[in-house]
Amino acid sequence: MPIVNVTTWPNQSDEKCRELVEELTLTVNRVTGAPFDKITVYIQEIAQNRWGEGGVLGTDPGFAELSRRRTRPAAAPGTAPDHGTGTGTGAPGAPGAAAGAGASAAAGAGAPGAVSA
Repeated sequence: MPIVNVTTWPNQSDEKCRELVEELTLTVNRVTGAPFDKITVYIQEIAQNRWGEGGVLGTDPGFAELSRRRTRPAAAPGTAPDHGTGTGTGAPGAPGAAAGAGASAAAGAGAPGAVSA
């Protein structure tokens, strides 16, 4: 009984969702041999203001670039560095940490599409 969970931003039409469910079902059947009636696919949509990658909300105007960074952002002026504890004010999302601004990221530019099976 394979279950495929697709988590994405809510910007897909019913037609695109139907196509995705059909294609994923066909692929799971082909690869695993599971019968169609035992394959479950569900699409979970999460609003951009409730999705973060790399310490940046999906609504941040710089999301596409900032969410791909490999290092922690520099501490904002007047805040103490975190020193790797994850609890200081220099950690993204920690109390007192510098927060990102909010506008809409362009659809498809860094848009999520995590798939787990």
